[in-house]
Order: sequence, then structure tokens, then C-alpha cells
Amino acid sequence: MNLDTRTYSQLISGEVLAVEVLLEGRPQYFDPDNIDEADDEDTIRYRWALNELELPNDYDPADTLADYLNNVCLEVTWLSTNSSRDDYRKTRAEILRTCGGPRCEIIRDSTDGQIIEINTYDAGQPVDSIRVWAPALAEQLDDLAAEMGPQ
Repeated sequence: MNLDTRTYSQLISGEVLAVEVLLEGRPQYFDPDNIDEADDEDTIRYRWALNELELPNDYDPADTLADYLNNVCLEVTWLSTNSSRDDYRKTRAEILRTCGGPRCEIIRDSTDGQIIEINTYDAGQPVDSIRVWAPALAEQLDDLAAEMGPQ
């Protein structure tokens, strides 16, 4: 499978959005055993995220980030620095996510609000970038980067 860079960027941004939805937690009225129920908007989004990441209905969303980083991503680089001013910690996570397409990196930089950036490359040159608002994923990646420190 050889995907063009824009299509691949969109595919990976869909994964990032699905991870975000799962990190928000299982909706209150979600019933994993009843796929014929009339779903509310949150349940529809949750079912979409499970489907997007090819996960079963009874999946535990607490495992989402660890499973995504360990089972789907190829490499994660954690960077963390402390600032002597205001006890501010700057973190960055660089996640290599390439499988069947061009080189793709998922970037989380703590100075970038609640944004996750997906950059896709062709012949080593950046050719596409998508920015996704994902506050739950951003927070968890910041926490992990602070914990892991530079590698």
C-alpha cells in the first residue's frame, strides 16, 4: 500500500482524534454488548473511535495511550527541560508513526497549547502538516514526557 502524503496525514490525524476520544473516557450510557441501541452523540463518537483503531467494544480506555504508543508507533523520543523561572517544565514528544506510507511524525510540544501536530515527509522533506486539537492526549503526553525526560 503506497499512500500519498496528504491521504496518509489525514489517516494518522484520524487515529489521533480516535485516541483523543478514547482518552476522554467511556460515555455514561455506553453498553458494549448492545450495538443496536439508539446512541447519543458521545456514544456514537466513542464507537467511531473504537472502530477507527480496530478495537473491541469492551476495550478499556485506560489502556489507550500505552497501547497506541507500544503497538502502533515505531519510536517515541521524549524531551523535557526545566525552567528556573516560574517552575515551568517544557516537554516535547516526537512519535514516529510510519506503516505502509511515507514517514510521519506525531509531535507534541508543551508550548503549543492543546495541539498535536502530524507532519508527513517525502524523500526526507516535510510536505504536509495537520494540526489537531486534542487536550486529553496533549496532557497525557506532557505528563509522560516530564516523567520520561530526555532520551
